[in-house]
Amino acid sequence: MKTAIVGGGTLGKFLAVTFCKDKHDVVVIDTSSKTLDRLRDKLDIMTVVGNGASYATLQEAGIDKVNMFIAVGSDDTSNIHACRIARHMGVPNIICRLTTLEYFDSEGDFQPMNSGINYVVVPQEECVHKIVDVMDNIATLEKITFSVPEALIAAFTVVKDSPLNNIKLIEFPEPELIRSVRFAAVIRNGELMAPRGDTIIQAGDEIYLAGLRSKVDAMVKWAYPHKKKISRIIIVGGSTTGSQLALELSKQGFDIRLIEKDHGLAENIMNKINTQMMVINGDPSESDVLNEAGVSNCDVFVAVGAKDENNILSCILAKRMGAKKTIVLTNKEEYADLVRAMDFIDCGFSRWVVAGNSILRHISEVNQLHTSAILNRAEAVVSEFEVKENSAVCNKQIDQCKFPSSTVLSLVFRDNRVLTPYGELPLRAGDLVTAITTQETEKKLAELFK
Repeated sequence: MKTAIVGGGTLGKFLAVTFCKDKHDVVVIDTSSKTLDRLRDKLDIMTVVGNGASYATLQEAGIDKVNMFIAVGSDDTSNIHACRIARHMGVPNIICRLTTLEYFDSEGDFQPMNSGINYVVVPQEECVHKIVDVMDNIATLEKITFSVPEALIAAFTVVKDSPLNNIKLIEFPEPELIRSVRFAAVIRNGELMAPRGDTIIQAGDEIYLAGLRSKVDAMVKWAYPHKKKISRIIIVGGSTTGSQLALELSKQGFDIRLIEKDHGLAENIMNKINTQMMVINGDPSESDVLNEAGVSNCDVFVAVGAKDENNILSCILAKRMGAKKTIVLTNKEEYADLVRAMDFIDCGFSRWVVAGNSILRHISEVNQLHTSAILNRAEAVVSEFEVKENSAVCNKQIDQCKFPSSTVLSLVFRDNRVLTPYGELPLRAGDLVTAITTQETEKKLAELFK
């Protein structure tokens, strides 16, 4: 597939790296020659220096010959105009990054499609959804969804008093429960492992479960012995993301306390969002401010402020003062690995990985793409492979296929149904098979599905 990307910033780079890994022909357009030089030094891509909203620039880039056009530049109006030009040039699939949907009438007759856009991603809204998703349980770390709504991959932490602690998977005490889900991956001490029957689960392990949403939720509830639901949530940062998150969580009945350092912004939030919500004007890196917010009795502490360093620091302080679960949202790509390694931060989400995953999920529905999501918890991806009639695995049972020992199949999609990939399940032409892979194992699996 030939793909064009307007904008070589963090999100554009994220997508270019992913598409190149999946053997796409990629052209990146940006006004900065230095940005494009850095990308070209690392990736086998075509680059064009120029304004992505210019007809001449897009014509030079050969946009009339691409299958997928993605506008992720920093300016909303330029992105929209670039998409309109791409549609005029006949591009069939067009994606646009925006900071807001206010350019369109969500309930009227002026939709993104009227500007030739098939899919819109708003990073802050995607981040809000991602954070809200992990509010069902203290132990939940991440959820990955698919085009089939019933399918889910969820990550959770094994605590010391969990019935899962010190259990060998082959000796799992609930046979029906374990047969309905797949232990897709285990992260132990920062290392990704493929769980097998003789794997002994340990406290502190991060488990990725895959299966039907109801079955995955049932397993997480069984594995986490503490039944008290999340109640009090402290949010740091009153920007667009923070205020949207506060509004969404307050609608769901959570006790929300929001901390914002800027007095005017704090006052505006208190007046506009929810007069019943406690809004504290203060520095979240100061213990007195956190005490005022009730951090010692806090179930979840979420830092979504503008500065990554302040978000990380406030999470560390909150955890030391008694917060049961800490979540940080980062903007700089360099912080992803750092946050994963921090014991005081339970969930670390990158704004650009979240937005990128939304785009990848959409593309995987339109044109087959091996990578459908990047994990926030490890250097790994969720990969999807289509079983073709001439594939080496077609019409074979899973336990008869020579899959890499470092990989466990997570899900099988057949006719929009979700199947658990147990050993006796035969793979049929047209099946879509999902696995959590590293770059090395993804290549090996791709060979089997050719």
